[in-house]
Amino acid sequence: MTKPVLYLFAISHYCEKARWALDYLDIDFELSHVAPGLHIALAKKLGAPASTLPILVADGQLVQGSAAIIDWADARAPSSKRLTPQTNHEPCTALEKRLDDVIGVHIRRYYYSEALIEYPQTVKPIFTEKLGLLQKLLIGVLWGVVRKVMIKSMDLGPHQGQESKRVIEVELSWLDEILSDGRRFLTGERLSRADIAAASLLAPLAAPMQHPTYTNLVVPPHVADDLVGWDDRRVINWVREIYRQYR
Repeated sequence: MTKPVLYLFAISHYCEKARWALDYLDIDFELSHVAPGLHIALAKKLGAPASTLPILVADGQLVQGSAAIIDWADARAPSSKRLTPQTNHEPCTALEKRLDDVIGVHIRRYYYSEALIEYPQTVKPIFTEKLGLLQKLLIGVLWGVVRKVMIKSMDLGPHQGQESKRVIEVELSWLDEILSDGRRFLTGERLSRADIAAASLLAPLAAPMQHPTYTNLVVPPHVADDLVGWDDRRVINWVREIYRQYR
């Protein structure tokens, strides 16, 4: 059997979610960093139904998306460590889906609406982190095109960024309320896929030291000001603690 390969963007919080789950479940795999823009051709070559990352390829099987990758890894992990509860899993998976569909999307849109439009020079280095020489050269040549495509595909702009900020604040309040009773985990009595989803997707706001990429992330000024305002929120401190204990 060949070692599974996880194709990912270094900066992506969804890719971090998949990577963390594989690490936590002791899956032996290889990382393959991909440049934004160039991932479209890669996904097509692999036969993926969509162009999004992360993608896991294992023994000829292709698994796309962080939630599907956790499903795949859970099926190969001992029951004592699985991230999906064995009984009454619906609250956990429903929470994960809301995190994926709402806060994950809006954190990405919020950050890039400032960073990619006003300060693209701060984004490019982390896009090219750990890439091979050829991919770095191609991103250098195609950077203007890649940037324009991302701005259009993610619907970025000042108004959109503020809209996403308002959504983020609603979701932070929702998570603060869940954690207000002092619980260690969002659902259940041990770490679950919901916890990894929340911590990974909120990592751009919490900037935990254990994150494999975000210690090098240059945050644009308006986002930086907002992060100061959110810094003492219950859920942001919870994210840092989950990273400290489990990442």
